[in-house]
Amino acid sequence: MTRPQLSADDIEVMRNRLTALALDITIREGADALTFRRLAELAGISHTLPYRYFDNKEALVVAIRVECTRHFERFVRDREQRCTQPLEKIRAVAEAYVEYVKTFPGEYLTIFTMHPPAPDAYADLLAARRSLFDHAVDVVQDAIDSGRLSGDARAIAHLLWVSLHGLMTLHVAGQLVHGMDLDALAQPLVEQILSGAQASDSRTRKSRSSAAAVRRRG
Repeated sequence: MTRPQLSADDIEVMRNRLTALALDITIREGADALTFRRLAELAGISHTLPYRYFDNKEALVVAIRVECTRHFERFVRDREQRCTQPLEKIRAVAEAYVEYVKTFPGEYLTIFTMHPPAPDAYADLLAARRSLFDHAVDVVQDAIDSGRLSGDARAIAHLLWVSLHGLMTLHVAGQLVHGMDLDALAQPLVEQILSGAQASDSRTRKSRSSAAAVRRRG
C-alpha cells in the first residue's frame, strides 16, 4: 500500500514531535536507551516510521542537539535583552548560562558532553553552535564599542566561554566538592575576566597619554 504524500509542514511537525520525544528519552532514561524502536513505542507509531524522518540514530541525535542549542540561545538572549548597559549585558549572559545549566542540566549535557557527532560534522549543528557563541561575541563587542572594555571581542568571549563551560561541566558532573559551588564561583570568575579587559583598557589609555606627552615635549 502506497504511503500518503506528506507536505513539508507535516514532515516538520512530526520531526519536531519525534525530536522532543527523543530528548525526553535521553534525559529520563539515558542516551543508550534512545533507539528508533523505543521512540516509536513512545510516539505510538510503527517501528519503521521514524526512518521516514531521520536517516539513522546519529541524524536524530543531531536534531536533538540542534534544538537544545537553539533553546539555550533563546534562554540567554531573553535575559540579556532585559539589560541596557553593555557590561550588565555581559553579566546577564553569564548569569543566564549558569541559570540554564541549573534549570536544564539534561539539555546542557545533551549539547556539550554527549558522544559524537562533533558539532562541525553537520551544518545545522555547527550553525546553531556558532549562533550561540557569536551572540556572546556580539555582546562583548558592544562593550568594546562603548569604551567599557578593550581588546579582541572574540578572544574575550572565548575566555568567558571556556571558563564558564568548564565550571558548568564540573557542576553537572558533581565535581565541585572543595568548598565552593557554582553560584559562589561563577560571578568572581566573570568579574576577573572583565577586570582584565578593563585593566587593559586603562593601560592603553595611559600608554597613549604618555606617548602624547612625549610628543609634546619633543
